[in-house]
Amino acid sequence: MLNELYDLSKSLDRLGVEVVSWHRFLKECPRGKSFFVDLGRDSNVTAIRPITDPDRLSNLRKYEKAAGYSFPSFNILPLWQFDEEQHRETAAKLRKSMGSKKRPPIEEASQQIAELVAVARSCWVDPNKKSGGRDAMDKVNGCVGSIVDDVAAIVEVSDTKASAPLHAIIERAKLLDGEQLHNRLSAWLVEQFAKPSDNSVTWFDLLFFASGKKPKSFSVVLELSEQHEFEYPVNHPAVFDHLNNCLQGSDASASDNSKALRPDAFAATDGGREKSFPTVKMSRFGNINIRAMSRESLCQVRYGVAESKSFPVAQTIRQQCKNALEWISRDQRKDVTWCDITSISGSPSILFAYPSHLPEQIPALAFLLNGDEDPTSLQTEGQFEACAETIAKALSGRKESEGSKEIVIFVLAKPDGFRTKVLYSHRCSESHLIKSAEDWQHGCLNIPEIQVRQFGREKGDKPQWRTPLIPFTTEIIGCLNTVWLRQGTHASSCKTVGVADSLSILLDHGETLNRTASNLLEVTLKNTIGLMLAVGQASRLGRVHAVARNQQKHQLLIPRILGLLLWKLGIPKGDYMKTPAFWVGRMLGLADQLHLQYCYHVRKGEIPPQLVGNSLMSTALSTPEHALSVLAERMRPYQAWAQTVHTGENVGLAKYLLSHLSAVSIQLAELDIPTRTNDSDRATMLLGYLSRPAKDTRTTNGENENDDSDQE
Repeated sequence: MLNELYDLSKSLDRLGVEVVSWHRFLKECPRGKSFFVDLGRDSNVTAIRPITDPDRLSNLRKYEKAAGYSFPSFNILPLWQFDEEQHRETAAKLRKSMGSKKRPPIEEASQQIAELVAVARSCWVDPNKKSGGRDAMDKVNGCVGSIVDDVAAIVEVSDTKASAPLHAIIERAKLLDGEQLHNRLSAWLVEQFAKPSDNSVTWFDLLFFASGKKPKSFSVVLELSEQHEFEYPVNHPAVFDHLNNCLQGSDASASDNSKALRPDAFAATDGGREKSFPTVKMSRFGNINIRAMSRESLCQVRYGVAESKSFPVAQTIRQQCKNALEWISRDQRKDVTWCDITSISGSPSILFAYPSHLPEQIPALAFLLNGDEDPTSLQTEGQFEACAETIAKALSGRKESEGSKEIVIFVLAKPDGFRTKVLYSHRCSESHLIKSAEDWQHGCLNIPEIQVRQFGREKGDKPQWRTPLIPFTTEIIGCLNTVWLRQGTHASSCKTVGVADSLSILLDHGETLNRTASNLLEVTLKNTIGLMLAVGQASRLGRVHAVARNQQKHQLLIPRILGLLLWKLGIPKGDYMKTPAFWVGRMLGLADQLHLQYCYHVRKGEIPPQLVGNSLMSTALSTPEHALSVLAERMRPYQAWAQTVHTGENVGLAKYLLSHLSAVSIQLAELDIPTRTNDSDRATMLLGYLSRPAKDTRTTNGENENDDSDQE
């Protein structure tokens, strides 16, 4: 990842983008539940204010040299907890009543709060703390103690407008310790229950830990109570800039005394190589470690060197890489330079995609690879095509003088939930990406006409016929990692396919592509045949095969995925639609339709759980010759009826199906039907079974066309 970020930093320089270089200890505040805590001149708590604006919260920063020890923002636990179960139950009931429409009287609630505080003990103090251990009180003492002293030593003494509020909050924090802050917060919160408030439940949760196995922490951000007397509040961008300059000035002073070193991996000669690499915080991913160094990793000592000596990187380069990662991972560039693929990868994962030489208007490459993050959205028809066309125009219009035309793609993941790893890294030319997107579309169109019966987009809408959708690149992961059992009615997840597989299908070629496509075709057939057969039969009946809302889209993506994989294996539909496997699937589909008409007219609408063709598909996918011999026996009564019937509704349709069955039989008679099938044969047969021209969707089931009562 260092190489990608270093190149990105140089590209940002060439483009003239001014990236704020935040010091590694001046970090973003967490995006969870947070509150401003106003301190008066005597360091008393004068107000607690919930921070509800996400933009305001995203702009807050804190000095944090070690995890959990920061200023002016730090995490605390609720103030009080109970040892007796009866007190916990009393507190839980009181909280519930405060959140109901019929709230208890203010006097009664205030008295109960005071009584609960009297029997509670501090949640910050661990009575079972081991010798040398640290509890929540110790951490708070550090945040208003040694950390404040560190900031005070770094911040320059000046009369600037930005430094004044910072010095003021430092002086007030120095008058506090953990116990004093705990008591002053508690006193202010208890007072709030003596007057009407819409935040009663919020104040209760800050005051008591009364339910759950473990108390949840929240952030407090220290602020001045008389902000109007200062040009800026403490937590203002101008104040953060001042603190940032002081921190970087302190580092520069320390590095001035050191002599020049041998060039590092990027030809820089300054120091700071022994320190830990800086981290970057993403709102939806947490902390990203740019490079992990540990002697415990065998790869670190393989060549006799470890940690910083294994790959020396100077402090300036580290800062440049941190700045580049912060710039490219900002929330405003979501779906442009990055996208969250956690939901499909099974672990926290972020995909980055951008041109190595950034244009002024960056194309949304991340959206091209990931698409709509909402798995329940079905309104994506033509979305991939439109996105690919827009990006092709943006990249094709760039001048030759704008530098190398490469696309950088890499994926960061946390398989264990903590340590960041590069899961995938790839570079390709812009022209290759454009051609790959075009080829992806051609591959997804490599299927016969298929129609799937589904419910309308809005609740209450009638079912409608839909054509399959072209998937975005990473969407195939979710489809193939879902195993359908019990005739397509039960889904379970697996982790067979990864993001590297989906990107390989898009970008690779030659033997690598062939190997990946073969593997994915095998996985697709094993995991999705049950669903596709259920969808096929439901469509024959004019009904909807209902699945979970977040899996409904799979029904529209899997046929395209089959066509894409066949295309990547060099099997276009112009060839496979002439094969015996395709015609066997088509015959079983027609057999279903004829069987259905027989049930309507002869059996008075009594339809068996499986139509004849659907029941034989499992056999045909392995031994088509045997399946056809069984079909010949079972089809005799249906054929005899279709040949002799002359009156009744949809008689013309029965004759139409009979003639098509005859035509398919003639086609099969001229071909060598295999005794065994391979994966490409099975995929071809399944597409043949699902193939459903528009005429069939209009005429197959006239009396049941709008029936949405049967959700198989």
